Amino acid sequence: MARSDSANLDLIRAAAVMCVFGAHLRDQLTGTGADISWAFGQMGVFIFFVHTSLVLMLSLERSASRLASGPLVLDFFVRRFFRIYPLSVLCVTLAFLGFSQTHPGPWSWPTYLSNVALTMNLTYSEDMWPVLWTLPLEVQMYLVLPVLFLVLRERPLGYALGLWGLAVLSGVVQPQVSGRLTLAAYAPCFIGGVIAWRLMHTVRPRFHAAWWPLVFVASWTVWLLAERRGDPEYNRWMFCLTLGCLIPWFRDLQWTPLVAVARTVAKYSYGFYLAHFPVIVLAVAFDGPLRWFLLIGLGVLIPVAMYHLIEQPMIDVGRRLAARVATASMAGGTPLRIPWSVVPALRRLRQYALSVRVNLLRGSSGCD
Repeated sequence: MARSDSANLDLIRAAAVMCVFGAHLRDQLTGTGADISWAFGQMGVFIFFVHTSLVLMLSLERSASRLASGPLVLDFFVRRFFRIYPLSVLCVTLAFLGFSQTHPGPWSWPTYLSNVALTMNLTYSEDMWPVLWTLPLEVQMYLVLPVLFLVLRERPLGYALGLWGLAVLSGVVQPQVSGRLTLAAYAPCFIGGVIAWRLMHTVRPRFHAAWWPLVFVASWTVWLLAERRGDPEYNRWMFCLTLGCLIPWFRDLQWTPLVAVARTVAKYSYGFYLAHFPVIVLAVAFDGPLRWFLLIGLGVLIPVAMYHLIEQPMIDVGRRLAARVATASMAGGTPLRIPWSVVPALRRLRQYALSVRVNLLRGSSGCD
């Protein structure tokens, strides 16, 4: 059975986050938004989407061996909530409190709550944190993936390919219907990962692992040929389909140095994705060796700290809670009690943080 912890998938995730990082770093260093930066930044996001849907379908498959359909869906939603939201809520709250180089606020409560819920594309709210625009798409796709798993797991590959065709059709129609349905514009990217999952049950890895990095990079040309001012969505959809169809054919990487690097980058990739842009903005504000010291030091330290202090502990909480929820799902449960007292406390904390920031700015402006 295919594994979601394969070295090939780690390489895909690591390459995705480095594409986004490289694109943003180039733009900040040059002060321009070049087409090449746009192309690589977008491509990194598309690779993420294919990887995410493939890994989650494999995760659902593992869980399905011990859970019925209802508990399976609950287990999935609880795990994903604790996997995605803790770090995103932290970043959004930091922006709400005024700690953001790109847009310090002030922010309204509706905007904050929409960012916390990751529904900005549905409420037309401004993103409070850089690179946050991709997370609402992922979260909304989470609502669909368990359904796709239950529908497709016993059906031939042709059903998944037909679904990709329908997703392309919906992506073409979406701009004429509503701007809130942006998920439809990226659904074929996610379906590329679903096709990879179904294809893994149809073919055996036949090609040597050494070919995988070369073929993976070669597949990028399908997207990089797109013109920014043309109709790039067609290249986007074809690229994700191509990548999804290629993944299952290659044996897992065995070269230890590459496997170790890819696994490490993939492990900390979520925190790195959220933190890298503010780190770049901060580092580029300095010159000389200090710039690179901050870029490398903070670029490593912050994601590692985020992972070990927040991400992994919350994943563990989600895993334990999901087991309890799935076990008790058929017997009903006690509704969650929301600690509404946190809202006024958060408001006071924000006011305090803003006052501290104002005092610091006043103090620095009075220095020679």
